[in-house]
Amino acid sequence: MGWKSKGRGGKRVKRSSTDTCCLTLPLKLEKWQSDRLEKRFEIGRQIYNTIVHAELKKLRKLERTQQYQEIEQKLENAKQEETKELWKKKRQLLDQNGLSENHFKADMKHYYPHFKDNIASSVAVHGIASQAWTAFEKVLLSKDGKMVHFKKKGELSSLRGYSQTGKSGGIEIIFRGSYVEWKGLKLPLKLSPDNDYETEMLSKRVKYVRILRQDGKTKPHWYAQLVLEGKPAVKRDPISGAPKHPIGRGVVGIDIGTRTLAYSADSKVDLIELADRVQNIEQEKLLLQRKLDRSRRATNPENYKPDGTIKKGVKLTRNKSKRYRRIQHQLAMIQHHQADIRKQQHNELANYLLTLGDCFFVENMSYCDLAHRANKTEISEKTGRYKRKKRFGKSIANKAPAMLITMLKQKCQSRGLEGVKEVDTHVCASQYNHQTDTCIKKALENRWNIMPDGERIQRDLYSAFLLQHCRRDLPEYNRKELQKEFGEELYRVFDREALQRDYPQFVAYHHMTIQRLSELPHTIPSMGIRRIIS
Repeated sequence: MGWKSKGRGGKRVKRSSTDTCCLTLPLKLEKWQSDRLEKRFEIGRQIYNTIVHAELKKLRKLERTQQYQEIEQKLENAKQEETKELWKKKRQLLDQNGLSENHFKADMKHYYPHFKDNIASSVAVHGIASQAWTAFEKVLLSKDGKMVHFKKKGELSSLRGYSQTGKSGGIEIIFRGSYVEWKGLKLPLKLSPDNDYETEMLSKRVKYVRILRQDGKTKPHWYAQLVLEGKPAVKRDPISGAPKHPIGRGVVGIDIGTRTLAYSADSKVDLIELADRVQNIEQEKLLLQRKLDRSRRATNPENYKPDGTIKKGVKLTRNKSKRYRRIQHQLAMIQHHQADIRKQQHNELANYLLTLGDCFFVENMSYCDLAHRANKTEISEKTGRYKRKKRFGKSIANKAPAMLITMLKQKCQSRGLEGVKEVDTHVCASQYNHQTDTCIKKALENRWNIMPDGERIQRDLYSAFLLQHCRRDLPEYNRKELQKEFGEELYRVFDREALQRDYPQFVAYHHMTIQRLSELPHTIPSMGIRRIIS
């Protein structure tokens, strides 16, 4: 039986021991069916906001207690080895005060019966209550959130049924072969009988069904996501029958940044831009947001003081003109379009990386921390002005490097591969030199390594080459385990003999990559290509 850790408290929750995969199918709905789903999703949103409001009352009451405040203060100043016990105490305190997933499900039973003709216990308790707890968990037990938000109208994007052991189809939202049934509402599926992949996936047991809502240009689009038991089917070419995405063999080193990705494999070395078809739409978003602000001020003048600042401590009106709704929808559409392109490109890149190898080494980066503004206020020695605190927030939002790593992990796990191994950043992949066997700290703007043999090697490509030659016989690659094995010289995780052996071939591939990049009309500044070529 598998287990997974929930948050930082160390408490483990039992999960299903069987493999799980998903198949998302579009729904063929008439207008009245779409309207019924809209009504149920709006009811689900109101139930969600009700449970969030009730649980926030509990949390605010707990935050006023001395015991909770002491734990929070200790967590801010605690050392790494002390935090585990403190997180455990915090989780126990939350559980004692009714802030846990089971308590959320128990509290939900007081709110959904009024809407039982549209939403019954399975969706409310196991779907909506679990969604609410996930939001609280991100705030209370991880770094992923700062506050729990209520959902605005139209923001609830999914509702799920419930799984029962040994029964296929799910409970309440039930898969019936050619349609999905939910409380008397039959929702026909758009199936492709000639699609072998779809046919093979539908032969598996359905654990439960999730209904998805996605905004469209003129109307919402609806999907049924079937959560299936087992590993996903292999997509094959309809003519030859060969796998569309074959799996390679070997180790691949990946050095991923906020906008670029460098990889080194036995057969190829390359440096590419992440999601290069995703455009920078910040200026377009800014103009639309200004239009929205002007419209809000024109239709709700009573919300603002004479100097233009918003009033505080009073209930604000929310009148939205037709123009406001049209611009709001336009803003949402351009962001949805960018998200679809980003997801598609990451999926294609993950499939390509799998053709190069079945084991991936990547540094364990905290992209959440990189996206945040700097806390320290500094003054420039050259200008005497304050340094800007912004870092990589927009780049990470546009390129989503963590999404690519997550996709790669999921694909490796579903295919039973060795998978993605995250190496602690203290191994100094950007500082180590295998020829001198030393670490030399480099400035962030220094994008080239001058090797003892006279070669000029691009920094990201060399880091990927080093990660490719990590020792594969270690159980873990976190800092604590590496220190047990190598002491303070964590760079000993790199296999120096293999590095010396494969270095000439890497240099040849490296020069081919740099030549290709130098011929492009535009490259990312962090690649450093124009600086060395010009």
